[in-house]
This record gives sequence, C-alpha cells and structure tokens, in this order.
Amino acid sequence: MWEETLDDLEVESQPRSLVFNLPFLKERIDHLIVFFVVISSALVLIISIKFHLFQYWAELLKSSKFLRIAAYPLLISAVSVVAALALQTVLWLRYKPETLGVDEKDFSWPFVSVIVSALNEQELIGKAIDSIFCSNYPQDRLEVICVNDGSTDATFYYMLRAKQKYGDRVKIVNFRKNLGKRKALYVGYKKSRGDIIVTFDADSKIGRSAIRNLVIPLIKDPQVGAVSGRVAVLNEKENFLTRMLSVRYSISFDFGRAYQSVYGTVVCCPGALTALRKDLIKDFIHEFINQRFLNAPCTHGEDRALTTLILRSGHEVKYQSNAAVYTTVPKKFNQMNKMFLRWTRSYVRESVFLGRFIFSRQRKRHRVLPVIDFIFLNFLHPFHLFALGIIVYSFAINPLFMVCHLSFLVISSFILSLYYLRTNKSLAFLYGIPYGIIAVFFLWWIVPFSVLTMKNQSWVTR
Repeated sequence: MWEETLDDLEVESQPRSLVFNLPFLKERIDHLIVFFVVISSALVLIISIKFHLFQYWAELLKSSKFLRIAAYPLLISAVSVVAALALQTVLWLRYKPETLGVDEKDFSWPFVSVIVSALNEQELIGKAIDSIFCSNYPQDRLEVICVNDGSTDATFYYMLRAKQKYGDRVKIVNFRKNLGKRKALYVGYKKSRGDIIVTFDADSKIGRSAIRNLVIPLIKDPQVGAVSGRVAVLNEKENFLTRMLSVRYSISFDFGRAYQSVYGTVVCCPGALTALRKDLIKDFIHEFINQRFLNAPCTHGEDRALTTLILRSGHEVKYQSNAAVYTTVPKKFNQMNKMFLRWTRSYVRESVFLGRFIFSRQRKRHRVLPVIDFIFLNFLHPFHLFALGIIVYSFAINPLFMVCHLSFLVISSFILSLYYLRTNKSLAFLYGIPYGIIAVFFLWWIVPFSVLTMKNQSWVTR
C-alpha cells in the first residue's frame, strides 16, 4: 500500500498515460472532451432511432393509464436533469484552483494545526504523520495534534514514536475508550494553536503542497470559511472495484466540488482533508458536538455537519483541486455499500438542516445557484427510482427493450466519465462505464434504506 515514496507525492496530478501526455493533446483536452460528448450524444440518438427506442417508449407509455400519467413527470424530469447537468458543466469549465499571486518569499503564512484522529490505524498512522511533515508548508508554522480514539492496537505507540521524532511539533491526546471523531476533533480544536485548522484522516497520505494550497483561499478572501481538498484513491490499482471507485471519487471532487466552488457553496468538505478558520468554529463548536437528529445523537457525518454550519454562518466554502490527499477505499462490494450507507445517512440529515436556511438571505453573494443545485441534487434520487421502476416494468413487457436501455446507459456513463478525463488524462476513465451501470441497477436501494434507518448512528465500516 505504501509502495510509493513520500517524494513521489510532489507531482500530484501527473498524467498516467503517455497518450494524454502528448503536448498536442494536453493543450486541446477540453476540445477533445467536447468532441467526445458530441459524438457520444449522436450515438445515443442513432441507437435510439436504430432500435426504435422512442417507438418502444411511446408504445409502453400508452399501454396503461398509469403509464400515460407517468409520462409527463418522467419527461419533465429528464429535461430538468439534462438542463441542470449543462449548467453544472458550464460552471465546471470556469473553475480554476486559486494561487497566491504574490512572491512567497515576502509572505507570512498563518500558523496551521493539523488534527489527526485515529482508531486502530497502527499500520498507517506513522506514514500519515510523516507525509504531513514532508509537506512544503513552513515547518515553523505547523503543528500536528494526534488523537488516539480508544484504539485497541498499537496506534498510540506509533503516535509516541512520531512525538519522539518530531518533538514539540506533535501533540498527543489519548482517549481511554472510543468517543468518536466529533469528540476527537473537539479536543484537537481545544489543544490547537493555529489560526487555521486542518482535518486529516489517519489512513491517508497528503501531497507535498496540499496544506499550502489549501489555505490560500482563506488568506485571499475573509468571506471563505472552509476549503475542501481533493481526495484521490491510494489503492486504485488493487482490484477492479478500487479502479471504479477512483473514477467515482475523481468525478465527485474534480467535477462536483469544482462547479460548486465557483459560487462558493461546496456542500461537503471531506474529513480526509479540509481547512477551516479557527475563529469561525468557536461560534458553533458546542452545537457541532451536541448535534442531534430525530432525538438521537449524531456520531458520523461530522465533515458534512461542519460544512453545513459554516454555510449557515453566511461564509463561503471553496475547493482546491491542487490540494491532494491520497486515501484507501473499500476493496470489497459489501464494504463499499457500508461506506455509501454512512455517507447517505449524513447526506439526508444535513440536507434537512441545509434546507432550513439555503432559501434565506443568509449570505451576501451567490444566493441563487446554491438553491438551484440544492433542488436538483435532492431531486435526482426520486427520479432515479422512478425511472428505474419504469425500465424494469418495460423489461417485463418486452425483454428487447432492456437491451436498448443498456446501450443507452453505457453511452451515458461514457459521457459522464469524460469529466474524469479532463483532469486525470488517463484511459482509466473507462472504468466509469461499469460503475455507472452498477450504480443504476445495484445501488438504488442505498437512499431509501438510509432514510428508513436514519437513527442507526453506527460507523458501519468499523
């Protein structure tokens, strides 16, 4: 898992294919993506006509009164999804990570406290701390606070070894029992001396320039309250699933958070790498620790909860694609499902909290686009279930109809995977095609099951 040396992380977005490393292609990658989108869209139209897909749909929707009624919301929903995706793409093409823009030699960097919470991470914690101190952030402006969250293995021992190695730049807090990540972040916050708090997961490695790039938006604009880093997959080449998840992670960050960053409303800063203003956190730290939902204490989803509270304060949240952290992802399907369950439960919960103020005038600028995106993202899940139900029903009427839909889905997944190609320039984007098919047919149950089990606050993957 740690085959690469820490020095390898200096280049954080290097192309993985010689084909895409050619100067001609590098300069015209956006044009190539537009070309692929046009060709793929034309293929969708040709296949639809060739296999009489439109005719099948018309006959299916006329076959019963229920389907005739369902045709209207289905058509409106499909048009809305395409329009929203087009708007997101326009914003995404406008995104660029922020740079300092001044001579760094004459610049005074803020003091940064990195909080690392660990539970049974004896194999990874030492390398994780090493990667922080191998960063190019000024070492005299950096401290690491390690919180051992009741580990039953040798995690605490390796924290002590890091303390011996780095001296006073490392602080250690040891919980006698597992208290949860929120409590760990709270204690780390209380122990910190920095103007900026950076959260970092113990099973990850951080890029050399990640901390430096992460704090730049906070320095340049006092209205920015938090900044999300880019989470990439460390064990990408382990198996087929990890390769698919690598594409999924990339699209989630380099597309999803990138377009949201254009209007300053990234809705989830990952616990794996996020920078926050310390003086802003103090206003709601106790609310964060004691958060409850449906009369139950909230134990997971602390990253999304922090982001929601910062947005509620009227501040903006940005994304820096040049601040990379490399993390391990599940290598088994059941582990992936558990991870998605935990994420989705926190997503549903925080969507409720976000909906209480996102329509109000809680901020001075960029108020319309967050509302549009909020409506669209929460509209996707019922649309997915509605469309899938009709597709399955159509298969019972005419099995050939399913073949046509699969062809359509393959091409649609190909188009969406092109978002990965723009930033990673690797043929690995093709793994997004099977992931798209799996997501449609095998992950549809995640959202409804999460809603029905919202009171389940277990970490699930532990």
